[in-house]
Amino acid sequence: MTFKLNSRRRWAAALFSLAMPAAAQAQLVPNVSGGVELATDESRRGLSWSENQLSASGDASIGILGFDASARVAMTREPARHAGADTVFDVEVGHRLGIGALNLRGFVTGHVFTGAARNMDYVELGADGNFSFGPLQLNAGAAYAPDQGPIGGDNLYLHGGARVGIPTTPFTVLGSIGRTSGSTDDARAARLRPTGNYTDWRVGVEHSMGAITLGVDYIGTDIDTDRVVTSPYADLRHAGHRVLGRARLSF
Repeated sequence: MTFKLNSRRRWAAALFSLAMPAAAQAQLVPNVSGGVELATDESRRGLSWSENQLSASGDASIGILGFDASARVAMTREPARHAGADTVFDVEVGHRLGIGALNLRGFVTGHVFTGAARNMDYVELGADGNFSFGPLQLNAGAAYAPDQGPIGGDNLYLHGGARVGIPTTPFTVLGSIGRTSGSTDDARAARLRPTGNYTDWRVGVEHSMGAITLGVDYIGTDIDTDRVVTSPYADLRHAGHRVLGRARLSF
């Protein structure tokens, strides 16, 4: 009996020693993803970043051991909001922590604009989280841009949203709401807050077919687009309600 028990223990120890390196190796395998997208507008926080015109973008990300890094480039079509920039590069690093169905993540994002008439680059710090329950996913987060010359002050964005997959269908319904606030040092603050603090929202539906996702969104803000502003960065023509279509190929 003792011999059999010791034998079982030795076998268990051997299997455990073999499994541990395999698990460690699995954690060290990077998760790489990316995609390309075509949208009728490069819209962020309810504001058009591409003169309400067609925009193409591409992105790639890599994650390992809870850390991740990503880069995205999108056409901006020389908007007044970004001093005539033709593209924006978003470079981000973050760290993710999972607690059951809850995922938390902190990140730093640099926004780099090419072709602009002056320096329009700025940096944001942020944190967000999402919670999944069956087909329902809830999310909330915050992004803060410290006081920087290119944005004419500081800027805080708080947001929350939800998305739910419709069972037995390829459709997902989504919605979100956000609030932008901050301080104003000069006219460049109108880039991210055209008339001051404001609220934005989005409702939409997506259709997924393998690596291809098609989506339609209705986007709105409570910005008074008829208000008279003096800042050349406000660009109130593209701060109101609109419908956006998009198509993405993931790989």
